[in-house]
Amino acid sequence: MNAVSNQPTSEVEQLLLKYTDSSMLKVTLQGPVMLDYSNDPFPYREFPKGVKVEVYESHSDTTKKTTITANYAVIFNETDLVDLKGDVKIVGSDGSTFYGDQLYWDQKAKWIFTDNPFRTNLKNNNRTSGKILDSNEKLTDALVRGASDEFYIKPKDE
Repeated sequence: MNAVSNQPTSEVEQLLLKYTDSSMLKVTLQGPVMLDYSNDPFPYREFPKGVKVEVYESHSDTTKKTTITANYAVIFNETDLVDLKGDVKIVGSDGSTFYGDQLYWDQKAKWIFTDNPFRTNLKNNNRTSGKILDSNEKLTDALVRGASDEFYIKPKDE
């Protein structure tokens, strides 16, 4: 129990964690390896071999799922900040997709940001890429720096 702070207090292999609220599935978290550094002065959990997160939003008669994958992740316990690295991909329930090499996710504020190149494929075939992204997690209120955009304009029926 006297583990030094640069060593994990526990290691989990083939993790599958399911979070429910009022008997409704809200989140699943999967990873081949999770290292728990809860003894560190700034505690965190590390996923050195990748992570997959599925977030479920249930409404009266439908359930929407967002899937997040990355080759590496760190979750900081005190701040609920998630650092995703390597082939980060987010697929929203509407088919909108984010691709990047690194993405930070503030779970409390429901906010995502990166200062690494990224690209998105949004619904209706609209595309955005840029060098900096600062956005809500649904990509509906986004600030993009160094942007390059493509928009699909539906022709009028005549």
